[in-house]
Amino acid sequence: MKNCAVTGANGYLGGEISNALETAGWKVTPLVRRPEFLGPDAQHFALGEPVDPNVFAGVDALVHCAWDFSPKAEGDYFQINVEGTKKLIEAATSAGVEKIIFISSMSAHPGCRSNYGQEKLKCEGLSLEIGGAVIRPGLVWGGAGSGLHGAIEAATKRLPVVPVLAGNLHRLYMCHIEDLSQLISNLVERDAIPAELHIAADKTPWSMRELATHVAEAVGKRRIFLSVPWPLVWFGLRCLEAPRLNPAFRSDSVLGLTRGGDLPDAATYCDGFRPYDRAGL
Repeated sequence: MKNCAVTGANGYLGGEISNALETAGWKVTPLVRRPEFLGPDAQHFALGEPVDPNVFAGVDALVHCAWDFSPKAEGDYFQINVEGTKKLIEAATSAGVEKIIFISSMSAHPGCRSNYGQEKLKCEGLSLEIGGAVIRPGLVWGGAGSGLHGAIEAATKRLPVVPVLAGNLHRLYMCHIEDLSQLISNLVERDAIPAELHIAADKTPWSMRELATHVAEAVGKRRIFLSVPWPLVWFGLRCLEAPRLNPAFRSDSVLGLTRGGDLPDAATYCDGFRPYDRAGL
């Protein structure tokens, strides 16, 4: 049976991708911090730690979803995520894994302002250098829900007045989790995966306010939307982070939404991604 290792398989994204691969007939080897919670096939893996090439015994493909958001210092963030990704890729290639896919982000593009986007961009380069494929998903929605879309949906359901970031922000492009999982499943089925970048998103842009309004309509709620300048939100989160508090939303995530550089032209995005609609909520 074909075998695909998936880092972060216990998370929202990694879990959905693992399910899609198993449906397509693949055996999935989860690479996670706590393998004891995922059964006998799971192997220990933590970004930044040494990677034993033996975890890739019998593995045909690798999908790297894991990312560590905990480091506060920029140097630690690089050491854990970028150097950790390098160690993972080197271990996989030395073990003979020929198909490698790195899951990046739309926050990663030349000129991006967030640490997250800049470090993802460096990992993209590492993956492409060894012949791996890179996927940049848009704002992921559907399934169990998580991340920014999950936060917007939760706030819109719960709060009568919903704060919405405003200012010089990138437009949002939506990526349904099932379409993303299918793209990955299709790629690993190929005899060889080209070393190229795939932009995984529908081509229709959304503003933050449009997205929140759409969620409110979908759940049947009348809401007041309060525009809040993004620098104010960023500063407030930085103040919370200074004493080592961990707010649910990070200041660096705010920077990831602000304009810096240009997103790829929508004409280059992958086909087959469904439009964002209320029926999907």
